[in-house]
This record gives sequence, structure tokens and C-alpha cells, in this order.
Amino acid sequence: MLAKQVNITARSARPLPISYIIRMAQQFSCDVYIQDMGVRINAKDYNEMKRDWNPQGNRLVFYLNGADEVAAGDKLKKALEN
Repeated sequence: MLAKQVNITARSARPLPISYIIRMAQQFSCDVYIQDMGVRINAKDYNEMKRDWNPQGNRLVFYLNGADEVAAGDKLKKALEN
């Protein structure tokens, strides 16, 4: 399992749409979770994201588990920090 912290300070004026994160996560076969306020949320599940994700602060922590976790972590970090 790989953990990736993503700094979203540059995006603070533009909120991240959950559909963008879901589409990014679904490009990979590995499991992708976001840790938020003590809750681990499946980033590939629209209903779970809609119900449980309420980002606070300027950092997100992604947990990735699977064959392509490194590639997924790098791509998510690059896409979300720009």
C-alpha cells in the first residue's frame, strides 16, 4: 500500500469536482482511497464520494493499493497539484 499526500493549495480558489477525481482514479486498476477527517473513502465510488467527502484544508492523502499504485499516485499528484 502506498500513501501519497497531495497539496491542493493552488486549487483553493477552484474546488475539485468529485467527478474529476473519480475519473482519474478509475483510470487505474489499483484501489484508490482518500483519507478525510478520519474516514477512508473509495475514490472510484460516486455514491461514497458524494456522501462522505467534504475536503477541509489544503492537503489530501490518497492511499493506493495494487499493481499500478505508483503510476496512479504519480498521476494523481501531478494532476491535482497543477
